[in-house]
Amino acid sequence: MEARVATLHEIRSALNAEHQHLWALIASLRHASVDERDPPLQRLLRYLAVHEAAEEVAIHNSWVTDSTRERLDEEREAAEIVERLARLGDSHAVTDEADPIGATPSDDEFLVALDQLERSLRDHAEAEENEELPILAAELPKEQVGDMLRVVLMVREMAGDAVSPIADGSFTTMRLSAQREFKLAMSQRR
Repeated sequence: MEARVATLHEIRSALNAEHQHLWALIASLRHASVDERDPPLQRLLRYLAVHEAAEEVAIHNSWVTDSTRERLDEEREAAEIVERLARLGDSHAVTDEADPIGATPSDDEFLVALDQLERSLRDHAEAEENEELPILAAELPKEQVGDMLRVVLMVREMAGDAVSPIADGSFTTMRLSAQREFKLAMSQRR
């Protein structure tokens, strides 16, 4: 199979579309009632796990710079927030009957964690698209940038609920499973 080349514009556009999808998933979760929170939370966790695995395999480990090290550190910090969000989401069934609007401290904590995650991801995405990608596109062969693009374009399919090779589980388990799938896909293209 012939190697595909890609430009900075193509990879940046694809990654930006991925980030826009993440913002939509976060908005959907934020606006869900406590009783309806689990499905959008699971969609966000699965998608984010696959997205982060794709970035780690295809982008951040392609060329190690201070910028890529910073992105990996940001992803580790975001993973901690994600784990906290997942724990808080699991505890959402507890309600305080004395509170007339149904808000519990865990609901407030959940929304605070979601806000923290969104801020962290937005900062990360901004740096990725405007700092890291230009460096990588300038330093790497266009075929390697093409490999990055192929992996980024696989995220939505791999994160989909219907035929995903990624089994449900913890965020870390899904991310590691997605990393294996992306590495396998990249090795088969070469």
